[in-house]
Amino acid sequence: MKLKFNGFLVLLLVLIAQLTFAQERAVSGTVSDNSGMPLPGVSVLIKGTKSGTQTDFDGKFSIKASPNQTLLFSYIGMKSQEIVASTSIINIRLKDDSVQLEGVVVTALGIKKQERALGYSTSVVNTDEIIKGGNQNFVNALGGKVAGLQVIASGGAPGQASRLVIRGGNKSITNSNEPLYVIDGVPISNSNDGNGNTVEGFASPNRASDINPNDIESVTVLKGSAGAVLYGNRGSNGVILITTKSGKNNSGVPVIEFTSQFAADEALILPDYQREFAQGNNGVTYAEGGSRSFGPRITGQTVNSAGAGAARGLGPQAIKLKAFDPRKDFLNTGFTNNNNISLSNSSDKYSMFASLGNSRQTSIIPNQGFNKINARFNGNYKFSNKFNAGVNFSYNVSNGDLPFTGQDGNNPIFALYHMPITWDILGYGYERPDGRQINSRGGSFDNPLWTVNKNSATTDSKRYIMSVNLGYELASWMKLNYRLGNDNLVDNRKIFRDKNSGSAPSGFLSFDDISRNEITSTLTSTFNTKITDKFAATLLIGQDINTRTFRQNIITGSQLVLPGIQNTNNIQTFDPGFNQTSKRNLIGAFGNLTLSYNNYLFLDIVGRNEWSSTLPKQNRSFFYPGASASFIFSEALDIKGDLLNYGKLRVGASKTARDANVYLTQQTFKLGQFADGFTDGITFPFNGIPGYTVDNTIANANLKPEFTTEYEVGIELKMFKNRLGLDASFFKNVNTGGIIQLDISPASGATNTVVNSGETNSRGIELALRGTPIQTKDFRWDINVNFSKIKSKVVATYPGVDKIFLGGFGGNPAIFAIKDERYGNIVGSAYQRNSNGQILTDDDGYPLFEDGKNLGYVEPDWTGGITNTFTYKNLYVSAQIDTRQGGSIYSGTEELLDFYGVSAKTANREQDYTFPGVNSTTGNPNDVVLKRDAVWYGNAYPNEEYVYENNWVKLREASIGYTFKLTDKKIKALDISFYGRNLALWTKIPHIDPESSSFGTGNAQGVSRFAFPTTRTIGFNLKVQF
Repeated sequence: MKLKFNGFLVLLLVLIAQLTFAQERAVSGTVSDNSGMPLPGVSVLIKGTKSGTQTDFDGKFSIKASPNQTLLFSYIGMKSQEIVASTSIINIRLKDDSVQLEGVVVTALGIKKQERALGYSTSVVNTDEIIKGGNQNFVNALGGKVAGLQVIASGGAPGQASRLVIRGGNKSITNSNEPLYVIDGVPISNSNDGNGNTVEGFASPNRASDINPNDIESVTVLKGSAGAVLYGNRGSNGVILITTKSGKNNSGVPVIEFTSQFAADEALILPDYQREFAQGNNGVTYAEGGSRSFGPRITGQTVNSAGAGAARGLGPQAIKLKAFDPRKDFLNTGFTNNNNISLSNSSDKYSMFASLGNSRQTSIIPNQGFNKINARFNGNYKFSNKFNAGVNFSYNVSNGDLPFTGQDGNNPIFALYHMPITWDILGYGYERPDGRQINSRGGSFDNPLWTVNKNSATTDSKRYIMSVNLGYELASWMKLNYRLGNDNLVDNRKIFRDKNSGSAPSGFLSFDDISRNEITSTLTSTFNTKITDKFAATLLIGQDINTRTFRQNIITGSQLVLPGIQNTNNIQTFDPGFNQTSKRNLIGAFGNLTLSYNNYLFLDIVGRNEWSSTLPKQNRSFFYPGASASFIFSEALDIKGDLLNYGKLRVGASKTARDANVYLTQQTFKLGQFADGFTDGITFPFNGIPGYTVDNTIANANLKPEFTTEYEVGIELKMFKNRLGLDASFFKNVNTGGIIQLDISPASGATNTVVNSGETNSRGIELALRGTPIQTKDFRWDINVNFSKIKSKVVATYPGVDKIFLGGFGGNPAIFAIKDERYGNIVGSAYQRNSNGQILTDDDGYPLFEDGKNLGYVEPDWTGGITNTFTYKNLYVSAQIDTRQGGSIYSGTEELLDFYGVSAKTANREQDYTFPGVNSTTGNPNDVVLKRDAVWYGNAYPNEEYVYENNWVKLREASIGYTFKLTDKKIKALDISFYGRNLALWTKIPHIDPESSSFGTGNAQGVSRFAFPTTRTIGFNLKVQF
């Protein structure tokens, strides 16, 4: 009997199981939008479970569910919808969510706000826009995409720094005008430590390039200071808010994504050379060892060459003179290989994102490159309805062999560009059997092959950025948040110049160890209340503490014992070392009150007080406020119809401050040195006795912060069912009490002093237009246009001082801030002219010069960009063009190419020529006939001749790709694309890419003098999602 009962029980359980599984069956269907177009990537989740899926590229889905279970459909920009799985086929249309369509913007302190509530200008660049061009430095990827944002490249070397400025970057006369970078709410350093001006030295990277572009979810640009007040004085130039991927919206399904990029680089533009004349000076004799190419015409004649047999230890060899192409022979094709893998997942309790990336770049210069390894983990967990916690951690290792720059004797571009066309750079080699250098010229500039094989400038850095975030809801109307962030960097640099180098015949070795550590602690309390059905208020109060420490230790030595050994044991003579340590604290207390009425009228009031350790005690505390308002007039006036779907007016006013750099309020000392002009002098420590002298900068014990006041108005429109959008901003800012290190007479015992002085202002307009001219079931055309026009003025400098030096080469030309002029002017030699504007000449027919003339402002008149994206089913094509118009640039490259006799223009040297001018003595037209030979190109042209209007148009990016439909459940998506970057340049400026800058990331811009050439990139991208 018991056996029968057990059998009956088993049978009953089997029947129940069969009935249960029979109830769970496949539910499938299609999800589309209001117009019936399929929606890919819609989250389909079984409510109350972790089971879910996503729609494919045709909007189709399939999921197993029981008839009594509820399916939750959600998609960004659409209202979520719940449907009971009572049938096996479910086709639905999701409706637009007007609030989501307006967007949620990450603002100051990582606070998310509705776009409609903002009374100041912001721009958001999403992950696809950042990575589609293959940029390994996300800063470069922002160029041309945001109105009012300008990116200026130092050059095209892997890892080379770029300068990013918002709204002109001309608020402060001598302090940095770059914005603050914040990643996941944590302020980070973007310094390149000592190479903001690349007149000499090497091209160090800016630290924002440490961030893996593939980890970025979006970049929000806070342009106006009204949106940056809460970040304190560091946000006075605007803020770049970087939000990394969190792993949310994965429907409880783990997603693995693998991306691989491979690209090739080549120089975008190289100078045009003459190929008719050999090395020499008098037009007759071939002569190696000199730097100029004004020798005989190349006819295949036999000459003696000291370089031809030098690598074999032979004396001068008889050779047939012919033209080579040293530039083509020396430069390589650079390659980039970038691989990333990530894992993400989420549920209603947690979200996580983890990634690992590896990037390897080789330069167009032999033996140089830059490598990065990135690792990241982001995790958030909701412990209860009241308490949540999160941690973000990234670790970066980067190293590279970087190019020397500017007028450094080891700058391979300087030596290569003016190398004679008759020098066989590969055939002659670079080293004699006895170790001496083989070079086409003497002096301090080395053979480029010697530089890349014997000398080096390297960087090896390790960096972590981490944050811990805690949130607790004390009540339905009150929440506490705490964030602790840490940015830590160690960068070990080394410069090595081997024995027999031109600038260091006995050799040189330098170790430069840099460490930065920044800790930011932020505590906020948020109070929400709904006063009436239409009136609501939100109050945020908080405080933060920011501590930044910097250490640098430099050991240098010369007189190497043996060549090629990069070790301190190989140094005979140690030069005076350099060691500095600094620490600064910044404490802030702030408040932000937001009032809203009926969700269409918003008022935002902010205030912050700061206490800075870099200012004297009596001026250490300072306060600044801000306010902004937005009015959604389309809703307030109940405007209906398809013509205008959304209309918003905004207005803002704010005041921000900036403190001083460290140790400008107290007199500091430096290592003492004594020289009498007859002996080698004395360097301390001397016989074990230390000695110090007063620093060259006179401190200011009453230094105050400088302040910027900004006003902004704007309008946002969305029309034709959101197919057309316009965002326009008008702004003006005034900077007063600038902290300036002013040059003074050395007779005072110092070279400069620190003062509060000067005033600058700027005003401008920014326009952003987006539209979808065509949208059908299979085809879509999207277009984005941005435009900005900004004009600055230096209103005041310092009593008795009309111009302030910003940067230069130690002679003509240089960049100055000049009173009553636009910010940044090229000052150098110009033609002398009479009252009628005619150029004056001397009696020998040469034009006359005068120094110290203003040759033009460097600020652009306007900038703009346009991006077109076409999508046909699974095929997509995109192209971005951006432009700069107006302002001036000095091409020192062209001036020196002419001087050395290698530019194509100098092939006219045998033609008779009369300069079109007026004789300064007689007043008659100049009629002296002469040749434009070595004397002419060495003396005839002032800097003015090489100053151009800086107009250019560039095909910045282009890509074409295809997303494959896959039925394999293990592979969710496969995307293959080809992309190009810096594909074409249209400009009337010869020899150079006018976008590159010889002065790096500093305030002095508008000069290109043998800057590293920018590169054209062609690449391939593969993305697989599992």
